[in-house]
Amino acid sequence: MSKATNITGTNTRITMLSDIIQKARLTLVSDNSSVSLSSDETRQIVLVCLLLLRTEQSNQLNSTHLSDALCLMNLSVDCCFDLCTESVRQIELGGTIKTLMDLKQCPDWRDLLNYALEALEYNTNEYFKVKVSGGARRANIKKKNQGVYYTPIDVVDFMVSRCISSVSPHIPFPTIIDFSCGSGVFLLQSFLNLEKKLNPNHCFDTSVELLTKCIWGVDISQAAIDCCKAVFLQYYIDEYSDDFSRFFEVGYALRHSLFVGDATQLQIVYSSHKELPQTYNCIIGNPPYVSEGKDSNLFIPFVENLITHSSGTSCSALVLPLSVCYSQGRKYVELRERMSANSGEWIFLNYDRSPDSLFGDQVKTRNTILFHNTHQAATTLTTTRLQRWTSEHRDQLFKKQELCDISNLKISKYVPKISCPLEKQAFEVINRGHSSLKELCVPYPSEHTLVVNGTAYNWICAYDHFPPSTDEKGNPYLSNTSKIYYFPDEIRRDFCIALLSNRIAYWYWVAIGDGFHLNSSFLSDYRVSWNCFTALQQEELCKLGNAYSQRVKDHPTVSFNAGKKIVNYSHWDAMEIIRRVEEIIIAALNLPTTFASYIEDWYHNQVYCNRDNEKR
Repeated sequence: MSKATNITGTNTRITMLSDIIQKARLTLVSDNSSVSLSSDETRQIVLVCLLLLRTEQSNQLNSTHLSDALCLMNLSVDCCFDLCTESVRQIELGGTIKTLMDLKQCPDWRDLLNYALEALEYNTNEYFKVKVSGGARRANIKKKNQGVYYTPIDVVDFMVSRCISSVSPHIPFPTIIDFSCGSGVFLLQSFLNLEKKLNPNHCFDTSVELLTKCIWGVDISQAAIDCCKAVFLQYYIDEYSDDFSRFFEVGYALRHSLFVGDATQLQIVYSSHKELPQTYNCIIGNPPYVSEGKDSNLFIPFVENLITHSSGTSCSALVLPLSVCYSQGRKYVELRERMSANSGEWIFLNYDRSPDSLFGDQVKTRNTILFHNTHQAATTLTTTRLQRWTSEHRDQLFKKQELCDISNLKISKYVPKISCPLEKQAFEVINRGHSSLKELCVPYPSEHTLVVNGTAYNWICAYDHFPPSTDEKGNPYLSNTSKIYYFPDEIRRDFCIALLSNRIAYWYWVAIGDGFHLNSSFLSDYRVSWNCFTALQQEELCKLGNAYSQRVKDHPTVSFNAGKKIVNYSHWDAMEIIRRVEEIIIAALNLPTTFASYIEDWYHNQVYCNRDNEKR
C-alpha cells in the first residue's frame, strides 16, 4: 500500500467527509427552524439526501422537499426509515443538499461514505466538541466508552474472503451475521463477495434473494442500523439503477434482516425477532472493546456468541484486542478454556501497534484476528508471532501468515504468540521450568536492589540502581509503573540482571504479553532460574550480569516528557555480553544451537521491521 493510500490518510479523508455530513444536519435544522426535528429524524433525512446524491436525479434536489425526494426514491427509504408524518415530509432540503455537495471534493467519497456515516452515531454538539488531532476526531468520549473502531477495508476483505471461501463449497446460500454491525462494512463486503460468486449475471431478483437469505445484522444503536440500511441502498443505487422502481423490495428485505438489539443479551433479541436464524455459517465483525474491570471486557460475549451460534459448517472471524491472548482476568481465562474445549479450528493472527497499527496511526491498538472453522471435529489451535510492519509493506500484511500449531498446549493462561516449531520448543521448555527468578527475591528491602521498567518496547530494562531521572522540580523520579525487587546478595541480583537483559527473555515476554507492558508477574512466569544451570554457568552468568550493568552505565539515553528528565541506558554496546548469556541459556536448556541465530534474526525484525538500521 502506497503512502498516498495508507490507512492514516484514509482516516483523515473520512473525518473530512464526516464533518460535511454533520454540517448538513446543522443546515437542515437551520433551514427548517419552524419544525422541531429530533436527532433521529435529522439523521434519517440526511441519509435520504445522501442516497439521492448518488442518483441521476440529484440535479433536481436544490429546492425539493422530503416528500418529493421520497417520491423520487419510489418510497424505498420510506420503508426503511419510517419518515411518514406529513410535517416531516414537508421538510425543505435545498440547503442540506448544497452542503452535502461538498462531499464531491474528495475523489473517493463514494467509497469512503460508508465509513463516514459513523459520524451520525453522535449528535452535532458532541461531535464538534471533539478536536481534530492527527487528522481525525479520535478523542470522542462516547466512542471510547463504546469501544468502537473503524475497520480498514483491507482487514474486512481479508476476513470476509477467507470465511466465505471456506464455507461456499459446502453451502450454496451461507447465512452471515454481524452482531455489532455498525454501518454495515462487514456485511456489505460479505454481500459483495456473494454477489460475485453467486450472481455473475447481475440479476436483481437473485441479488434480493441473496440479501434476504444470507445477510443478517444486529446492533445496539438505532443510528447504526439506519446507516447500515443506507449503505445497502447506496449499493443498489450504484449497481441496479435500471431496477430503481423495485427498490421497495430492498427496503423490505433490510427491514427483516437488520435489527436493533443488545448482542450481549441475545435471548432478548431472539425473543423479539423470531426470523433470526439460530446458527450461522459465518459470524463476522469487529465487536466493541470496553474494559469491565480487570476480569472481563465487552468483546467477550461476542466471542461466546460465535461459539454458541456457529453452525456445523461454518467459518467465522472477529477482530479483537490482543488481550484475548494474554489477560489473566477471570472471564478471559474462562473464554480461552471454552475455546480449547470447543471442536474445530481456532487461528490467532496477532498484530502489534507499532511501527504501524492495524487501524492506522490515529488508533493505536494491538489486535488479534480470530478465525474459527467448524468443518473438522477435532480441536486445533494455531497462532502467529506478534507481527510488526510498516505502512509501506501493508499490502503484504495478509498474504503470508507464519502459523504455529499449539494444539497440544494449554491456553487457559495465555495463547503464546509464536510462529514456528523452534519457537514452540523453546517456549515449552521455559514454560515447564520448575523455578523462577521471583524465587530468588526476598520480601524485605535490602541494599541489593533490582529496578525494572514497567514498559519494554524493544528491551527489558533491568538495572542495579535507580536511574538518575528527575521530575519537573528536579527531584529524583521513578515511574509508578516501574518494579523494584530485592535480593539477599549481589550475586543473585547480578544473575537476575543477566537472565532478564537478553533477547531470549525479551522474546518470551513478547510471546506471553502485550509487547509493551511488563507485568509484575513476569519474574514468576519466566521459568528460567538458578537451578537450571551448573555451578560454573551460575558463576559466569553472575559475572556477565555485573559486566552488563557496568557497560550500559557508560551509554545513558535521556528523553524529556512533560518536564520530566527520563534516563535509561542503551544495550547496543553490550551485545557481546548479551550473546554470551544467550549461549549459556541455550546450552543449559538443551535447546538447538540454531536457536541462537533464530533469536538474532527475530530480534532484528522486531526492532528494525524493514526500516533503516538506525539503533532504536
